[in-house]
Amino acid sequence: MKERFDRGDIRRMNAVSALNQLRRGGPMSRAQIAERLGLTRATVSNIVADLIGVSLVTESEFEEGGLGRRGMLLELNPACGSMIAVELDIDRVAVVLANVGMDFLWRGEVALARNVSPEEGMRSALELVEEVMEEGESRLLRCLGICVAWAGLVERKSGELALGPTSGWAGVAIKQNWEARFGVPVFVENEAHAGAIAAHHLGEPRGEADLIYLSLGVGLSAGVFVDGELLRGRQGFAGQVGHVPFVAGGELCGCGKCGCWVTEIGASGVLRKLERAGVGFGAGEGGDLGWIERICDLAAAGDERVLAALAEEGRQIGEGLVQLVQVFNPSRVVIGGHLRRLVKLCEGEIRRALEAGVLFPMRDGLTVAVSESEEDQLMGCLATVFDAVMKNPMGRSGEW
Repeated sequence: MKERFDRGDIRRMNAVSALNQLRRGGPMSRAQIAERLGLTRATVSNIVADLIGVSLVTESEFEEGGLGRRGMLLELNPACGSMIAVELDIDRVAVVLANVGMDFLWRGEVALARNVSPEEGMRSALELVEEVMEEGESRLLRCLGICVAWAGLVERKSGELALGPTSGWAGVAIKQNWEARFGVPVFVENEAHAGAIAAHHLGEPRGEADLIYLSLGVGLSAGVFVDGELLRGRQGFAGQVGHVPFVAGGELCGCGKCGCWVTEIGASGVLRKLERAGVGFGAGEGGDLGWIERICDLAAAGDERVLAALAEEGRQIGEGLVQLVQVFNPSRVVIGGHLRRLVKLCEGEIRRALEAGVLFPMRDGLTVAVSESEEDQLMGCLATVFDAVMKNPMGRSGEW
C-alpha cells in the first residue's frame, strides 16, 4: 500500500531537512536554505519560525556580500538543551555533557579495574551520569537525551548489553533502567557504530554515504554506512568483524573460537608480534594499554624490531580490510580506537595490501584515513541524541 503523508508530516520532514542544512553547512539565511531544499521562501520562513519558537534555531547576524537585501543568518541554538554521551570502555567510563553545538561543557572519567563486574561498572557509570545531570541543571539546560557506547553486542531495540566478548559482561539492561531513573530518552550503541556515526555526521567530508569505520583496540568491530544508512542487522549486532576467521588454527579468542581477526591485529596480537621480535615488557594480554606510548617512541627512534612488527600489523589490517571493501564497496575507510596511533605508523602497509587485494575498479576513489580524535565514540553518541531530536523537532512542545 502506498504510504500517505499529511500536511504535518511534510512540514516535519521539511523542518528536519532545514536543520540538516544548518548542521552540515553552518550558519545560512532563509533564502539559502530555500534554494538548497527547493522550497519557497515563505515555506522556509514558516518552518524557521516554528524552530525558533522551540529554541532549536536562533538568528545571529546579517549575511555578508551579495546583491539586494541581506538576509539574517540562522544557526543551531547551542543553548536549546544539553546532551550526554557515555563511553563504557574496558578500562574506564567517560561521560561528557555537551550543548547542541557539540561543545563539551563538562567531562568526567573514572578508571575501571580489570575484570570489573557489570554491577560495579554500571555503578561507576551511574554516579558519573548523576553528576553530569546536576551540572546540566545548574546551567539551566534541559537534557535532550543520553547515549551510551559500549564495546560489545548491543540489542538495539531493548538497549541491552547482550554480550561483551572482551569484558565478559552479558545481559546488562541499560535503556529501560536509565530512562526510568533519569526521565529522558536513552540510546545504546555498539562503540564501532558510534564511531561510524561520528565519521558520517562530523568527519570530512561530512555526510559520506558509504564508509567503514574500524574500531581497533583490545577488541575489534566495525560500523558500516551504505547509501547513508548505518547497517545494524536483525538484532543490531552487525559489524562484529573481529570474530571472523582469519588464521586457521590460530590463537584462542575470548569468544571461544580460534584464529579470529582480532587475535591477530588487536592489542594481544600486537604484543605477540613485538615479543617475537624481542620487544617484550610484561604488558599482559593487552588490557593495560600504557605500552602503546613506548612502542611509538621506539618506532620514532627507528627501532627495526618495532618497525618490522608494525609492518606485519599493517599488512594484516589491510588483508582483512580487503574483504570488507569488496563486500561493502565504500568510498572511505576510517580506522579509530585505542591502537590508532600504532596504525598511523603502518598506514603504508595497509594501503599496499588494499592496492594488491582489492579489485581495481573498487579502488578508484577509495580513501583510507586514521582518526585523529580520541573522542569518536563520544561524538557519535552526541550525534545520535541530536538525530533523535531532529526526527521530531517540535515534539518537545507539541505536535505540528
